[in-house]
Parts: sequence; C-alpha cells; structure tokens
Amino acid sequence: MKKTFMGYPRENGTYGVRNMVAILSTADNSNFIARRVADLVKGTVPLCPCFGRGEIGEDMDLHIKTMAGLGRNPNVHSVVIVSLEAVIAKKIAALIEEEKKPVFIYTMDECGGSMGCTEQAWRKARELVIEASCVKREEAPIDRLMLGVECGGSDTTSGVVSNPALGILADRLVEEGGTVILSETTEWMGAEEMLSKRAVTPKIGEGIFQAVQWYEGYIKSIGVDLNGFNPAPDNIKGGLSTIEEKALGSVKKGGSSPIRELVFCGTTPREKGLILMDAPTGGVENTTALAAAGCQLILFSTGKGNPLGNPVAPTVKVTGNYRTVESQPENIDVDLSDVLKQDRTLSWAADVLEEKMIDHAQGKLTTAEALNDLEIAVTRIGFTV
Repeated sequence: MKKTFMGYPRENGTYGVRNMVAILSTADNSNFIARRVADLVKGTVPLCPCFGRGEIGEDMDLHIKTMAGLGRNPNVHSVVIVSLEAVIAKKIAALIEEEKKPVFIYTMDECGGSMGCTEQAWRKARELVIEASCVKREEAPIDRLMLGVECGGSDTTSGVVSNPALGILADRLVEEGGTVILSETTEWMGAEEMLSKRAVTPKIGEGIFQAVQWYEGYIKSIGVDLNGFNPAPDNIKGGLSTIEEKALGSVKKGGSSPIRELVFCGTTPREKGLILMDAPTGGVENTTALAAAGCQLILFSTGKGNPLGNPVAPTVKVTGNYRTVESQPENIDVDLSDVLKQDRTLSWAADVLEEKMIDHAQGKLTTAEALNDLEIAVTRIGFTV
C-alpha cells in the first residue's frame, strides 16, 4: 500500500505540512514591522533577514531568490511583504506569484511611515489567516514530501546512530518517490569521491568535486586553516578529530541512493530522489536554504545538541546521545539513544524516525516551534557596499 500523509493542498499541486501566513521583510530595515505584525496576528510567522540593503550582483540575486523561496514553500498559504520601498519587494513578489499564491506588498514609502505600513499589513494578515483557516488537510502520497537532512553539534553518536538512521529513512522516502536534499558542502570534504561515484551523470559528479574545491580554494585564499574551525571545538570535544572523519559521518544522513541532481543554495530541484545542494554548513543558513528550496520538513541530527529551528519548515531534532537527551530534553524531538544503550538496530531507529516524521508532517509541533526557537539567515557571497 502506498504510504500517505495528511497535508494542506496548494494550487500548484504541492502539499504543505503547515498552513501559515508569512510576513516577509525584504531587508533588515523593515524587520521590526514584520515582527510587530506577527505579534498582532495569530497564525503568521515573521521572516526577517539580516541584510537586504547594499548588496550587489550575485549577492542580491541570492537574497531575492532565498527570500522568495521561503514564501514559495508549500507550508506557506500566503505572503504579506513589508519593505521600505517597492523595488526589491516587487521582485520577490513576482517569484512567489509563480506558485499561484496570494502576495501583498506594503511599503513605508507608500503607507506613510512605519506605523502606517504596520497597520495596513496587519489588517491584510488578519484577512489571510482567516482564509487560511478554511483550508483542510487532505490525504497526500508520501512522494509529495521533500525532506531536508541536516546535522549540527555533531559528535561520535552522530556518525554511528542518528546520521545512519536518517540515511535509512532517506532511502525509504526516495524509494517511495519522494525527495531528499543533502547539503553542507564543507562537510563533503573527504567524502566527495564517494558521493561523486553515486552521481547519475558525469556532469553531476564533476560538479560535486568543483563545489568542494571552490570552498577549499576560498579558505586558502584568505589564509585560514580549517583546523580549529571545522571540526568545531564542540565537535572535537564530542570525539571527532578531523574534517574527513566528520564528513564520512555527515554524508551518511543522505543514505545510499543515486544522486539525481546538484543544485545551488536555496534552489528548488527539478528532479525527485536524492539531491545534493551546494550550501554553507552553518545551521541557520543551511536550514534557510533547505526551506527556500521547498523542503516541507527538516530532520536535524545532533550529538551535542542544537536548539535552532526554521520558521517555515518544521525542524525535527534527532539524537543518539543519551547525555544530550538528559541535559537538553526540551530541545530534542526524537531520542534514538537506545541504539547504544539497549543494542537496538539502526532499522529500529529508522522506524522510529519514520513514525515521528509523519507525526510532525501532520501537525505535531516540534520543540523549536513550541519554544519559538526559530531563525533565518540568507547566505552572503560578497561584501555590503
């Protein structure tokens, strides 16, 4: 029998696992309006970038694409954009409208300052959340899920428990026709040859090498030694000694399926199956890129613990470290520590993960959602001018 989940249907044929109205700020100088509106209207989430002004070229293109990608995500019912002026707002709105979503723009220029913008934005947000509340969940095939896999605060248990368990689940979802995105490019270093051999075309395999080589070249060009930065001090304390050792554990969360496509940071894949995304390793940046690419759900493996979540894509925290379960219970969603404590199998761990994945896809809040430990950060390429 084909596996299913209950999701919110969208006009473009996708299904959301949440049904939110996004209050999207185009730049840091309108973030306070987005937060103010979200505080006033239940059922909204603020999307507040760190920059958005003074960026040029590829940097601005990536900013626009990423912010639009968050609004395009199937978990978003509709979008209210707030901004100082309309130029960037209109570019972001145009990309979101391609997904047949309601989008409305309110600027301080046209609304009479920050308070006028706030008033008009919250009034429209109130209308939209009422409309969104009328959308009911429907049964959807599991192949409509796009799952992001992430790790942070890694230790030895990550490589032997939580990441391999995620990999088994990833393979199951791919076999069912779903999509899994594996990213964190600097954590392919030392494993790029293994990954390239799984690419379905030579071009994809070469692209994997080139992505890693770009990071290696950039790091050398600024005279930085990666040792001491990756693995980070908490990784080393947790038992990881080198970037290669960390990478070999990290890529396990992508499973063993063929790699169908390689996309750049925040780009929605055209193919289904296992996808690699060339994106930074930092947790907030990477989960933002995964959500912008269209992932409705993110499974986040952690050894030492990491509380962050994404406001658009529910972020499920998974650990195989019983000490982390005991010390940070309010930040962990899935406890797989019985693999080491009770000699449970990785197949058992994947079964647990699959059940929890469906629960969270069908509305169960993650710990990050319950605590509002939610953040975004758009990746930077260059300097602000």
